[in-house]
Amino acid sequence: MRSTSLLTGFTVVVFAAACSTWPAMGQFDDVSNWAAFDAGEHGVGVDPDGYDGIVFDGRYVYFSPGFNGTEHHGEVLRYDTEGDFDHAPSWTAYDPGAHGVGLIARGYRGLAFDGRYIYFAPFAYSAGTVHGEVLRCDTTGEFSDLSSWAAYNPSSHDIGYNATGYNDAVFDGRYVYFVPFYNSTGTHGEVLRYDTLATFDTPSAWNAYDPGANDVGNTPDGYKSAVFDGRYVYFAPSHTSAGYHGEVLRYDTERDFSEAPSWATYDPGEHDVGMDPGGFATIVFDGRYVYFGPGFGANGEREALRYDTTADFFTPSSWVTFDPQSQGLGTWETSFAGVVFDGRYILFTPHTDFDISTEVILRYDTAASFIDPLSWSVFDPASAGVGTGIDGHHTGVFDGRYVYFAPTNWNYPELMHGEVLRYDTGAPESIPTVSEWGLVVMALLLLSVGTLVLQRRCYLVVHAGERKSC
Repeated sequence: MRSTSLLTGFTVVVFAAACSTWPAMGQFDDVSNWAAFDAGEHGVGVDPDGYDGIVFDGRYVYFSPGFNGTEHHGEVLRYDTEGDFDHAPSWTAYDPGAHGVGLIARGYRGLAFDGRYIYFAPFAYSAGTVHGEVLRCDTTGEFSDLSSWAAYNPSSHDIGYNATGYNDAVFDGRYVYFVPFYNSTGTHGEVLRYDTLATFDTPSAWNAYDPGANDVGNTPDGYKSAVFDGRYVYFAPSHTSAGYHGEVLRYDTERDFSEAPSWATYDPGEHDVGMDPGGFATIVFDGRYVYFGPGFGANGEREALRYDTTADFFTPSSWVTFDPQSQGLGTWETSFAGVVFDGRYILFTPHTDFDISTEVILRYDTAASFIDPLSWSVFDPASAGVGTGIDGHHTGVFDGRYVYFAPTNWNYPELMHGEVLRYDTGAPESIPTVSEWGLVVMALLLLSVGTLVLQRRCYLVVHAGERKSC
């Protein structure tokens, strides 16, 4: 469990398992631990293909609608983890926009969950046309009930100067931050923030801030994802109009959002860390380390980057890279757009390889050395006969036992699909079950201070200003 800091008046828990004592769990390269299911091919929804985000709420897995091969769409897909994975009734699809929610409620990317609501990061509603209409789902309501959904466009209410085109979202215990990627003028760095203690459709609940426009860093634009470590929010650098970059952006949640000193950037590659770490599309936190990538290097490198959050952000020795490709673990023409931490292993999924015959999933064992090739392994489920052989999955989520991967194929839109991939980690019983995860979520909402213990594992709930660990 990571030491946790809290913002005033809210409760947050940052959970990271003490993974070094866990067994090897499910065999990564055993095809029997993998499964695929396409809900649309079994009569669910209208055309549930092409999803760019995924989140778990304690029982259900939600998929964020992006592009279905024909158009940017708004058909949210949901799976009930208490039902059979390959059983159509376990799946539901609902298009809020088609039922009158919002004006352009389609074309979303990443998701964030605050314990009750799920927020969809707005990106584009048609080819080349970005938008800023945030979609929200109330998980305590009926999924297919119009009243469970709302949409709000801060940029239409004088929030920011061009608060559109966001690639992901992250929750810090009170605020939801939307990750700036690309707006109507190009790649941008205007971070959008929503206060979950305020009314969703009120302008005063929203704020936007562009660190780069306020002399922070070099060119802190074009980010793909973000993660919260209990105090800081880190943004994964992807690219600007000048090309791929590695300028990591960090916000201190204990300081004023709209003040430049609250923000910092650091480019490890510019300080002789690795060869050329940059062009990242994904980021994850394991309780101590923040991981990026592997991304795009100027000379074809596919370096994963790791930062030790217990060390100084601006010190090169706090950072380390590893290039799995150079160590014979595979060859990728693209970066890795998806990542998920299952309590011990970190799994990276490629955006979709330009060689569409392969979709290698890369796995790192956090209980072993980051720079040891033996700590890494690869597996291609599609080539091993899982599902129909369709490639392309964007990102993943862990429900306590299974990892789910959201289906997409941006490199080949004509091959956009809806085949969800699932991996059985074989997690031990000491990990909370799906129903227990739901209990944890509810506990965060109900308890103001205390400790919740489930099956010998400790979950901490603290007040603002306190720091606890267990």
